[in-house]
Amino acid sequence: MRNIFVARAFKEDANAQAWSFRDSGVVELNYGFTSAAMIYATIFCHFYDAVATTANDVDFSDDDLNVLGMILEEIENGAFEPILVAENSRTSWRESGRIFVAHPALLELPKNRKKDHYHELVCATEEFAIAHEICHHILGHTESASRRKPQVNTIVQEWLDRSGSREVCSNLNPDQLEEIEADVGAFLLMAGVLGDQTTHARIYRGVAGSMLALITLGHISENWISGEAPGETHPGFITRYDVMSRIIHELTLPFPRGSIGDHPLGFMLQFEGFISIVLQFWMSRAKSEVKDPHFLNIFSWMLDRGVELDEKLKSQVNRENSSKQHENTERLS
Repeated sequence: MRNIFVARAFKEDANAQAWSFRDSGVVELNYGFTSAAMIYATIFCHFYDAVATTANDVDFSDDDLNVLGMILEEIENGAFEPILVAENSRTSWRESGRIFVAHPALLELPKNRKKDHYHELVCATEEFAIAHEICHHILGHTESASRRKPQVNTIVQEWLDRSGSREVCSNLNPDQLEEIEADVGAFLLMAGVLGDQTTHARIYRGVAGSMLALITLGHISENWISGEAPGETHPGFITRYDVMSRIIHELTLPFPRGSIGDHPLGFMLQFEGFISIVLQFWMSRAKSEVKDPHFLNIFSWMLDRGVELDEKLKSQVNRENSSKQHENTERLS
């Protein structure tokens, strides 16, 4: 990736962009995007903390339903207030063209959240945005041909096929398809696939960076659902999320659980719950027939999804063990 330079920009939209200068590739990351990444990293931390608190500390067998209801309401408020603050602030962000992390609800982390973890979330979000723009260069989406890497394009196309994403992309115009390719390339770059250096840590970072970056961009631009008209240069969030979740699932399902029983798809489940809440809040304001979300409903849905994931991972292990036994039997015979 020689002759690609990354710089911080302070004007224009809260986004990132790739462009060419002679034989060099340039990537600009606007500071407004970083501010937005800080906001949504904080919001996700509050949601993650609410889920962990509900799972570990709430006694659902308590006979005092009034006390139980008050506890759940407090947890819901802690998870939802920052989301609502960001939602209500978005209009002023778009009108002024500047995004500032100014409201206390967007600055205060949960008490048990370490600042290092928060900063890693922000850095991972920036990293995905930069990797996305770098991939525009190496996939040949920009003017200079000297930076193109055909082998990277081959790998990206293979993962689009393996993940079943072709159907999702079938109605996209060429510009939108390039955005999807850059998303996939960025995740594969972060996860270490492009350099054959995949690790659990890199995959976790790729999951966090891609999910927070996509939802940040979707929220800033309100580009949740996009058409395929010639003028539409970017797919909507839902399309980009659909493809990314397929890639993540396809890549990580064969991975064994970690030392504490963790798995990248379990981490991805946290983002699925978070995204469903953010989207439902947006839809409840865009469409009168859609109601605001309820935290307990989302939590119950995540529990069900967790059971499904556990069964899927066990089935994967059983298939791998069966395959190994079959191979050993064939060697002995």
